[in-house]
This record gives sequence, structure tokens and C-alpha cells, in this order.
Amino acid sequence: MRDEELWRRLQRLGEGGAEPAPEAIAAQRVAAVLIPLLADEPGCPVVFTRRAARLRRHAGEICLPGGRLEPADQGSVIRAALREAHEEIGLEPPQASVCRVLPACHNSRGDLIHPVLAPVARPARWRLQAEEVAGVIEVPLAHFLEAGHYRLERRRYDGQEKQSLVLDYGAQQIWGLTARIMHALREQWLAQTPA
Repeated sequence: MRDEELWRRLQRLGEGGAEPAPEAIAAQRVAAVLIPLLADEPGCPVVFTRRAARLRRHAGEICLPGGRLEPADQGSVIRAALREAHEEIGLEPPQASVCRVLPACHNSRGDLIHPVLAPVARPARWRLQAEEVAGVIEVPLAHFLEAGHYRLERRRYDGQEKQSLVLDYGAQQIWGLTARIMHALREQWLAQTPA
């Protein structure tokens, strides 16, 4: 059953988070990720993927469905996020109700990443793109709203020592860009004033 207060907060969160105009992103390397929230389910789980172990980059990491914009996206980060979620986990675009595009951030390669927040309906089953996705992981939204769950940690990545934001959930570890995106969602969430 839907948590009505949670739903109201998601709707308020969606106010003012517009998609950037295509011409504003045309000259950049741009990608989009979907933050899929199972908002009608207890705990409002956030859906992540575990990347396949055989991938050259980010193998085995937990991330959000997403990827670079393609010509078919017509410069829309929302279309790109929904397309990638459909390709990676079988989420049909009509199952998503996009409510906000969060502020963009850069990944380690300099791509500009646009997180797209969307309550989604759970499909009958997740259809995983086997070449890229090893599994789906669901984490309650409340876990990301607690400041104490985040920490900074030194990690070796691409041959360099870097400081990274890390978030543990049981035996799972979410870090790097994905942890930064979820922390940004937390800040947006907490910035809302109660109705």
C-alpha cells in the first residue's frame, strides 16, 4: 500500500526539477541514470543493478540503470534514462512516473550525469540484459536518508588513489558516483519544508 506522506513528499520534490533543454547539453558528453522508486511498496525501495563481472569498467559494482544519450533520445535525459532502464532491467517506460531531474554531476571520466527520479510500478519480473546486468538489488529509501550511513573512504580506482563516498547496506556496498547521487537525493529530500 502506498505511503501517502511519502507520495506527497515525492510530488513536492518533483516541483522545479525540470529537464535541461537539448541545446544546453548538446556540446557535452552526457549520460542519464534512473532512480527507480517502488513508491507503492513498503519502505519505498530504490532499484539498483549489479553490473556483470565480465565488464571492462565498474565490473560487479552496484549502480543505477543508465548510460549515455543516443540519437534516439533527441537530447532528452528523461528519454535516455527510461530507455536505459528498459534495456537493462526490462522496465517499460509507461511504468515510470518521472517526477524530477536532479542536479547533474560529473563521473570520473568527465561525463555529465543527469539523475532522473521516478516512482515506478514493479513489473511481473525484471528482465535483465545479461551482458551488462548480473542482478537487481532493492534498498529501502529510508536507508539513504540517514547521514550516518555515508562515509568517506580512500579507494584505488583507474590506477589512482581517490577519496570516495561509500554507503553500506548489509553485505552490499554502494560507492562513488552512485553514492554521490543518492546523497544528493537525500539533500534534496531534506531541503523540503513540511506541508
